[in-house]
Amino acid sequence: MEKLIVPGTNLADIKRIAYKYAIKNCFEHEKADMGAVVGKVKAIFPQAIIGQIIPVIKEVVKEVNKINKKKLEDEYNLFNDAGWELKHIEKEKTLPELNWLKKGEKIITRAAPCPTGPMHFGHARPYILLDEYVKKYGGKYILRFDDTDPKIKIPEEGIEQEFQNDFEWLGIKTHEIKRQSDNIEKYLKIIEILIAEEKAYVCFCKSEEWREKIWNSEPCECRNKNAREQIKNWKKMLKHELKEGSCVVRLKTDLNDKDPSMRDWWMAKIVDDPTKHPNKKTHKYHVWPSYNLASPIDDHEMKINFIIRGQEHIQNEKKQRQLCDYFNWEHPKTLYHGKITKVGDMVLSKSKIKILMEKEGLERNDDPRLATIKSFRRRGFKPETIRQVILNIGLNTNDAKIDLVNFGAINKKFVGEPKNFPFIEDGIEIELNNCISGKINVNGQEIRIDSPIQKFIVDKKEFKNIKVGEIIRFKEGFNVKIEEKNEYNIKASFISYEKTGYKTINWLKEKTDVKILMSDGKEIIGFTNPLIKKEKENTIILFNGIGYARIEKNGEETYCIFAHE
Repeated sequence: MEKLIVPGTNLADIKRIAYKYAIKNCFEHEKADMGAVVGKVKAIFPQAIIGQIIPVIKEVVKEVNKINKKKLEDEYNLFNDAGWELKHIEKEKTLPELNWLKKGEKIITRAAPCPTGPMHFGHARPYILLDEYVKKYGGKYILRFDDTDPKIKIPEEGIEQEFQNDFEWLGIKTHEIKRQSDNIEKYLKIIEILIAEEKAYVCFCKSEEWREKIWNSEPCECRNKNAREQIKNWKKMLKHELKEGSCVVRLKTDLNDKDPSMRDWWMAKIVDDPTKHPNKKTHKYHVWPSYNLASPIDDHEMKINFIIRGQEHIQNEKKQRQLCDYFNWEHPKTLYHGKITKVGDMVLSKSKIKILMEKEGLERNDDPRLATIKSFRRRGFKPETIRQVILNIGLNTNDAKIDLVNFGAINKKFVGEPKNFPFIEDGIEIELNNCISGKINVNGQEIRIDSPIQKFIVDKKEFKNIKVGEIIRFKEGFNVKIEEKNEYNIKASFISYEKTGYKTINWLKEKTDVKILMSDGKEIIGFTNPLIKKEKENTIILFNGIGYARIEKNGEETYCIFAHE
């Protein structure tokens, strides 16, 4: 068994491995497929930059496809005797140790999604990393929905259940499910304590005027009112005697803080109409907390001792620590990760997903153009693939771009060997003369050639550059010579059954309709082997020339969702 050490991945190694697997692919399928070789190389060299290795692999595949039959067989046998599976040796990626955790102490952690849209790949990163830590150290994992905005970030009906479904599919075990909107009363009590202790105040200043004073490290007039007057105004807020936009509650902080955004930040506001919130128990409340108030209160109440969050929350943590300091609460230990800025050509951000759904009229949040977990699931990606990609990224604080080629290479390992099916988008009939009787096995189907004249279906596109007089091979079948060719039909003569290095084409003896929803949201319609009807829904198959796909519906119409190349 050959082992390959990968200290830095050089192009010579890439070329050597690409050649080996191009030989294997060409011998077994009569033509080396670029996508298959790239997938294998990427699986062996996961750190390789795709843009650098593609040109190298392309040249290798082109070279191998020109090799004559005898040399191809000799090379294949040579590699076959040595063994195919290569293993790369690299430093195992591990998550940072939690050295602060005392012996016997367990983690209590939480995922805190805002239920305003479906879970996407960026959300899944901290959720899966937290799950790995809980598995390693033991403890409790709480799913807590951050739903304390009934005006702008209004929770969507049904999204909480969708998150729970995604957690289950991803293999993340949660021990409790909480909603922050169930805790409004607690937040209001904490605010009142802070006001009574002169650590917070009700501010009536207009935003521009207040901001000007704060930037000059000057207190506004509202800040200096005594606690009695502050409580009086607070009660008016609670009774809805004061209206939305007239005032906010601010936490008193250091007005000389070097960061102006940390000075007297707001922690509660009035909402005139809270009835848009799906939690009907909250409709009686007209004062709602900010994220930076609700989060540390719940973390304290739930005894959270460890969290993982994106770097965009560093500023929020500073504010939340200020609140914790007022009550002598211990803030959870925190690890940060960078932002995933791109996942192939899929739309990642929640706001962009909403815009696309509104502009394009998308009715489903599992559309293959979206980087939602539901979309990955629909396309046929395995939950193990999602987890592996995230673990490969780890807790890197740099921004990350994920190539779907690498994603696909990992998914192939978990999918296994799928059944192959031809895909013919624009069919044309070919008449084959002088056939010799025989039997061939194509994708598990025995096809008999029992008469001198046979008719098959081939793809017009594949014949675009094939000339009269040229010899080609029907994939996994036989060799023919093109005798006549026009826009409406093709005639050819049978030559032999033996494997050759001639150019191969897809073909069908019988056909059934198939429709494939591609990653760009477009549908392609064509024909494939009727054997596809025997495959179950949710099965992953491989369409020659297209790539991996998941069978979504297989009744009168076979409908598939493209996964990856």
